Formats: sequence, C-alpha cells, structure tokens
Amino acid sequence: MLRRLSPVSIVEAFRKRSYYKTFSWMILIIGLLALLIATQQLLKNLEDGYQFKRSSEMMNIFDRLNQVERSLTDEYYLTLSEKMEKTTAPRSDMWQQTKTELTALEQQIEKTETDGPAKKGILSEINQLQAGGYASDHQFFRAVTSYKSEILFNQLYLSGEKGTYYSLFSNLFLMEEEFGRAGQFLLSANRDDQLDSIELLRIRQIRQDVNLRNDTLIQSLYATMRPEETERRRDISVMSNQMYAYLRMVDATLSQPNNPQYGTIDKVSGRYQTSMYRLFDEGIRKVQAELTEKGNTLIRNAWLMFIVTCLVILSLLALTLSLLRAFRKDLHILQEEADFFAEGPRQSHHHVPEQNDFHPVVEAFRTMTTIISGLLDYNDKKTIEIKQKKAEIESLFSQNTNPIVALSSDFQLLSGNDRFKQLAQSSGLMTIEELIHPADLNRVRRALNRAIEGYSQTIRCQMIFKEDIRNMFVNIIHVPSKNDGGTALYLTCHDETDQFKREERITQLALYDVLTGLLNRNGFEQKMSEALAAPQPGELVTIGVRQFRRINDIYGHSAGDQILKEVSNRLRHHFIGTGSAARIGGDEFAVLIFQQEIVDYRDLKTIIERPYQVDGETIDVNISMSMVRYPDDAVAVTSLLSSVDIAMQHAKREQAGEPIWFESWMSEEYRESVVLESELREAIARNELQLFYQPQVNLKTKEVDGCEALLRWFHPERGMISPAVFIPIAERSILIEEIGMWVVQESVNQVRRWEGTPLGSMRVSANLSVKELVSGRIVEFLTDVRDRYPGIEQRMELEITESFGVFSDTRVFDALQTLHRLGYRLAIDDFGTGYSSLSYLSRLPIQRLKIDRSFISGDDACSNAPLIETIIRLAHTLKYDVVAEGIEQAEQGESLRKLDCEYGQGFYYSRPIPPDEFEIWYDRYQEESKQSG
Repeated sequence: MLRRLSPVSIVEAFRKRSYYKTFSWMILIIGLLALLIATQQLLKNLEDGYQFKRSSEMMNIFDRLNQVERSLTDEYYLTLSEKMEKTTAPRSDMWQQTKTELTALEQQIEKTETDGPAKKGILSEINQLQAGGYASDHQFFRAVTSYKSEILFNQLYLSGEKGTYYSLFSNLFLMEEEFGRAGQFLLSANRDDQLDSIELLRIRQIRQDVNLRNDTLIQSLYATMRPEETERRRDISVMSNQMYAYLRMVDATLSQPNNPQYGTIDKVSGRYQTSMYRLFDEGIRKVQAELTEKGNTLIRNAWLMFIVTCLVILSLLALTLSLLRAFRKDLHILQEEADFFAEGPRQSHHHVPEQNDFHPVVEAFRTMTTIISGLLDYNDKKTIEIKQKKAEIESLFSQNTNPIVALSSDFQLLSGNDRFKQLAQSSGLMTIEELIHPADLNRVRRALNRAIEGYSQTIRCQMIFKEDIRNMFVNIIHVPSKNDGGTALYLTCHDETDQFKREERITQLALYDVLTGLLNRNGFEQKMSEALAAPQPGELVTIGVRQFRRINDIYGHSAGDQILKEVSNRLRHHFIGTGSAARIGGDEFAVLIFQQEIVDYRDLKTIIERPYQVDGETIDVNISMSMVRYPDDAVAVTSLLSSVDIAMQHAKREQAGEPIWFESWMSEEYRESVVLESELREAIARNELQLFYQPQVNLKTKEVDGCEALLRWFHPERGMISPAVFIPIAERSILIEEIGMWVVQESVNQVRRWEGTPLGSMRVSANLSVKELVSGRIVEFLTDVRDRYPGIEQRMELEITESFGVFSDTRVFDALQTLHRLGYRLAIDDFGTGYSSLSYLSRLPIQRLKIDRSFISGDDACSNAPLIETIIRLAHTLKYDVVAEGIEQAEQGESLRKLDCEYGQGFYYSRPIPPDEFEIWYDRYQEESKQSG
C-alpha cells in the first residue's frame, strides 16, 4: 500500500493533519499486515503438522482390518480342521463374534474421509458376508488389499522411509490376501470330502503362489531390518518355519487326496498369522510414531515461531510509538526515505545522523521492512520444501520393483521407473494409446478422468510392450498440482500376467471332466447354447447309473472310476458325428444329439448295460434314461435341463428302468409339487399338521402295549393330504428334517400330557426318514430332548423304513448306533418290502420288526403264511419283537398269535385317530376287555 503513494501525497497528508496520528496509523497498518502474514504462516504450518497426525491416525484402521481379515481366515481353517476331525461343535459363537467385528469395521470405514471404488468395494463385501455367512462366495480379501493399498499410498508419502515401507506393506497386503483366499478355497474344495482333479490342480497352484508370496515377504522383511535387530531376525526365521509347516500339510493332502491332512491346519495357520500380523503391527507402529513425532514437531515449532514473531512485532510497535512521542517534524528526511522505499528496494541506505530526532523512526521503519522481507523469504523457503517433497515422491519410482508411470493432466506419459523401462525395452516413453490395449483403452480413460476428479481408482487392463502383452492390476493415484504440465497421476502396476495365464488354463480345464475326458456341466451348457441357437432341431438324453454308491462300497472307488470311464467310452463311440457327450454329475451323463429320430434309446440302454469287466470281475450296471426334444419342449438351456431332470425323476421311479420321454403333464405335476412344497413350509406355523395315533395290541394278553404316531396334513383348501403325497416332496428338500423334529417334539409333548393318566405307561412310536439320519440333525435334536426330559427315551420308539441299500450307508448305521446308546428303542418299519442284507440286519441295534401290511391284508395274504412264519422265526432268532401291520379281521390276529407274533396293529382294533379320541377309545377298549375277560 505504501508503494502506491507518492512522496508528495505523504507530505501533503502530514501538512493537512497531525503527523503523529497519520504515522501512527501507518505503523499500525504495517503491524497488522505483519501479524496477518504471521497468522497465515501459522495456519499453514499447523495444517502441515495436523496432516502428519491425521495420516498417523488414518493408519489405525489397519488394526480393525487386520483383525477382521484374520478372524475370517481363522474361520475357514478352523472349520476345515474340525471337519477333518469329525467334530460337531457349533460355530455360531465364533461367527457371531466375526459379524460383530464386521459391523464395527463397517462403521469405522464409513466414518473415513476417503471415497472411491476401494471403499465401496469393501463395504459391499462386508454386506455380502453379513448376509451370506463366511461360507458365501465373496471377494473380501481382494477388496481389503485394494482398500489398504489406497490408504497406504495416500499417507505413506509423508514418511522418510517411504520406499522401503511401501515395498514391505505391499507384500504384506498381498500375502494376507493370498493366505485368506487359500483358506477359503481349501474349505470350499473339501465340502464333499473328496478332491477332484481340478481342485487338486488349483490347490497345487495355491501352494506355489503362497510359497512365492511368502519368500517375497521374507525378503522385504530382511530388507527393512537393521543388523542389531537379532530378535526381529529370529521372528522372521520362525515365521518362515511356520510357513514350511503349513506347506507340508498341503503337500500331504496333495499326496493323499482321498484323505486330506487338515487335522491341525487351524493351529499351523494361526501361528503363521500371529507372526505375520505382529511384524505388520511393528511396521505400522514405526510409521505412525514417525508421522506423529514429525507432526508434533511441526505444530510445536509453528506456535513457537508465531509467538516469537508476535512478540517482536508488538515490541517494535511499542518502541515505534514511544519514539514518535519525541518525533520532530523533518519532512525532508521522511520524503527522501519514502522516495527510496517507493522506488522498490526493501531497505534504503540513506544516512540519517544519530543526533537527528527522526533517526529512531527511520531505523524502526527499516527494521519493520526487514521483518516483512524475512516473512516473505520464509514463504519462499516453504515453497522450496514442498517442491523437495514432490521430488522425494518421484524418487519412489526408482525404489519400487513394480512398474510405475507418471502422467500429466492430459494423460501424456511424463516418466517411468526402471522396471517400466525394462518392460518397454526403451528409454523413450510411449503414448497412452500405444501402451494400453485397444480393448481396454476406453475403460482406462474413464478411470483416469475419475482419478483427475479426486477419486482413487483401481482397474485391470492389458498393456502392450515390445515382447508381449501383459495383464496389469493398476492403482491410479491423483496428485494435486497447480502446474498443468506437471505430474497429475501415478499409475502403480502389479503384473498379473502369469496368474492370469494360470487361471485361463484352469478355466479351460474346467470345461472338461478330468476323469472321463468328456465335457463337464459348464462346457456342456455352452454346447447346448450353441445348439439351441442353430436352426437344426435335436434331442437331449440324460443317463444316470443306478445305485452307483453301492458299486463304490462293494468294489471300491477305483472300480467305480473304471466303470464311469467305460460308460463315457461307449457313449463317445456310439455318437461319433451325431452327438456330443458330457459328464454332468458324479454318476450322471448327458448327450446332445444334433438331429431328431435317429437314436434307438432301447438299443442304447442295452449297449450301456452290457456287463463291465473290472480287474477280472464282471459287474452288472443298471441305468435310468430320460429324453427331451428341442426346440419342441424347450428353447433355453435352463428349461431344457429342467425338463430332462423332471423326466429323470420319473425314470428313477421306474423299477424296470425304461427310457422316459419328457411330456408336458410332467411339468404340471412338478409345478404342483413345488406349490405343495411351498405350502408345506408354512403348514407347521399355521398348525395344519397333526398327529393321529393307532394302537398296537399284544396278541396274547389283548392289552394295548403302545401306539404309532401317524402324520396328517389338513390343508385349509385342499382338505386332508395323504402322507404318500407330501412326504416324498419333503424328502426331496430339507423340509423332511423340520417335519421330523416337529413329529418327535409333538410325540414327546403327548407322552408328557399322558403322564399321570391310564395312558401314562404307553410307548409312542415315531417314524424317521433315512435322510434325517444321514444329515445328523435329528440325532442332535433327540440328544437334546433326552437331556431336557430325562427318561423320555424309555417311552419313545423310533421307526426306520427299510429300503434298498439304506443300511449300507455308514452314516445311517452310525446314527442308529448313537440313538441306541442314548436309550431309544429302534424298529424297522415295512419289513419285507426292501432289500436289506441279513448281515446288516444282524448287526443293527434294533429291538423290533414291523411286517408290512401287504403281507397281512394284501391279495396274496393267504399264500404269504409260510413267508410270515419265516420272518417271525428270523426275528425271534435275532431276539427282536414282531409287530404285524394291517390286521383287519379277528381271524388274522388269531393266526398271527398262533405263529408267535407278539403284537398287532390295524383297522380291526382302530383307525388312526386324534389324541383326544384315542383316550376315549382306550377307556372303551379297557371296559370291553374286562367284560369279555
């Protein structure tokens, strides 16, 4: 402002008013200007200091991220270990703790100031985990790596050892992701307790990737270690040994795929993660301590400099004002000094005699201009420091082993580090169009534009170099700059070419079945899509091997594999040039036939069922076959497969195994069963299910020994639906388990209601499905029932329906053994209609056989007497009681009594009736028994 005034104006101002007041205002304005500049500098320095502290605090989120990532990884390995040890401990508590950690992490991330795809990606993965559980198919570990990388690169540029730290943390992030994803895949691959060839191939690749990533991490840890840190060296060595233990366990699994060695993998992985996260926390604490200390130092120095500056300015103002009191008019000297200052120099060398009264004022004026000049010089110094920091960021290029490229705001390549130049094999830079593959160019441009707007971006794309095309994972970082020609963007690239090729090769292998060489389900669906798009109509046939599990149990899995290979060979040779065969399930095949009416399916069935020679043994195989025409019956892959599956269900119910063509009424029947299944889900809640009871009478004493609980469904619109209709529907879904537990609980409740009544000693029989025993949930439920109601097991009898091969399943046999140990009585229902081996029958822990009603009251009842007598003698030899079902006449009961059958059940005594009517019937029966006695 002073330099805008001419010396004449100043003189005139002094003449018109008191020079003391005028000059006092001038000094005050200069002092305020100095204070304003000092305040501005204070705010800038404080902002720099708080920037360091905010960066340090921002890294606190790593603790929560690491905690959740480690908990989730522990979930996978612990679940995998417990599965191998056949433990049934509930996992809900640990998963609930993990969900609590996920919720806390979600809240902490939402509070952060960052905003971009990485943040949205990890929030999306957290929501998926909370909704689907840890067993859901998610990308949480990859999302965490992207989010950590974004936070780290935006904060680490303030650190003095950024190059070393960036390399260390980058490898740590990638190792955490690789280790977590390895646990996720190992658990998903072991769901069926059997590893196929593709899963083994993937496990070998995971083993190689984890080992290579661990070696890179170990090298980074040694690079950041000082020679005197012997304890840290020991920790790194221990961590390396822990990884070797983990790899040995994986190697043992690869060598014995039929017996995975995961028994203690949770402990091995837990120890490795403890070491890894401890080293991670040490590195983060060092960076945070460095940033916090630097921020505190900047804040402290800023306040100290501001206070000193203010004291100096105030002192000079006070001195100047005190000297003005002794000031004398000397406009000539003032005019010469003002002339000199107005010409531009910050300080004049005009000589003022010390004896002159104006000498102190001139010296004070010169001192003030010196202070202002010093503040301006300080601003220049801070500008130089900012430029030096940018230069330090750019020096990070040469310290990183990954390719890094600097771009201007108009996307011109400005520079690249040594790794980038090595890949390009040229010191010159390419244009963005030359570097990015044309297929990815538009996506990359959109990501760059978003980054310019201030949003950090990550993208996968292909980059073109002299030798080859490489797949890169690119992290785009925006660097604010006032200079349009300077660096605006950094592209840090992780080379994923080798991994991409491996995944591409695995994907290619995934289209074909490893065992048979035929197409697998994925490849077959692609082939079906191509066939449906073609104008030529055709047919689809599915072939299922009946009782294939029994073949494996009797002859071994190796023989089963040989049969599957031979079936595939017969299909391949039979359909040369006319169709495409595939293995779409464990024992299920499919053939897409490119024309209609060219295949004799009965002949095809005969060819496939010809005896198989395996290791010198002849094995007979029966198949089920279903067919569908396209586009007559379906015009889409899903509907085509659905139609042929519906037909296959009918084919499997055919005892003769005749080929079954799909017909439209089958879909209607299937849809009806789906509707019934949906309504059955709500039947329990709406109290539509009810138990009826049918008595079981001692044929010798005529006393009522017990009763059987029979399930009935009273639909509000359809009326009573037969169990023969809705029980098969329930067995095809998991509803059978819910219904079974409801039946058991309702039977227990009825037994307890009858306590203290004449029916207090009566035993109640409840039916269990084989599928309930296979799952194991009903066993846990019955164990809980016995614990809640001690002694109830003595009043309960559990009936299992005999069917083909049911007792050869070890899961069923083990479940029955457990129920027997718990004290429950066991019975085989509908005996004589199945095909159980006598060897199994003699080993089962049962107490009763129930002869099926078809032997007692069927059309061949008269001719069945010798067979019934044989069954009764067999049961007594095995020390089992016998109950005959279907007694409708007194003569039938008397004949069975003479054959030493202990108990009878049927309409002759009573139909199945509700519990209140059963009580009335029981009282009436007791009265009639007394009168007849």
